[in-house]
Amino acid sequence: MANYATVKLGAKTAAIIQEVSNDYSVGLSNFFQESFKKNTGDSNSIIEVGNYQTGDKDFTAILTNIKQKNPDVIFAPGNFTESALIIKQAKQLGIDIPFLGGDTWETTDFITVGGADVEGAVFSTFFDKNMATTDEAKTFLSEYEKKYPGVEPAAVTALGYDAYILILDCITRANSTDGPAIRDELAKTVNFQGVTGSTTLDANGDAVKDAVIKTVTGGKFTYLDYVEAQ
Repeated sequence: MANYATVKLGAKTAAIIQEVSNDYSVGLSNFFQESFKKNTGDSNSIIEVGNYQTGDKDFTAILTNIKQKNPDVIFAPGNFTESALIIKQAKQLGIDIPFLGGDTWETTDFITVGGADVEGAVFSTFFDKNMATTDEAKTFLSEYEKKYPGVEPAAVTALGYDAYILILDCITRANSTDGPAIRDELAKTVNFQGVTGSTTLDANGDAVKDAVIKTVTGGKFTYLDYVEAQ
């Protein structure tokens, strides 16, 4: 999302609202900060970091502070309920700044809680049928439609499928079901072509993948853009 913010939106400054009791939220925030500072070339480009706990409902103090500093974008990668409430309260305070988030937003509850206020919210995710270009993706979509007619697969469904076929691929490469052997082959994964595109594991064991960008339009999640991994 840092790449999207700087390249697509031309953002020079950003504020972060992170769910400090959620390791995933903090992890995404840290990655965003690192990438955003690198992209802008400004170590001071993150002008505010606000913290809250899971289950909090009042974010007025955090938002009032951010409003005074007027960042170009706000990155808020928390759970869908708290994130939707943050955006609603921001709109009530007259904050008209692009809100960016992560894949935890991709649930209908985010729209149910946020209503019209989350229109235009932008987040990164793993999969969208508009970018299903690999052979594996085409097969997956075809078979999914047969099993669940008229239902579009969620991004986590596609990612779960990829995790399964990647392990099968590692077993084949290792010619073994021995745990350490599978682990070693998994670490060697480069450009594995799955439903969600190409996957490479870096030296830390993290997946390097392109990102699908979606937004909320007319009360629905819609494809917006595609950002290549850097």
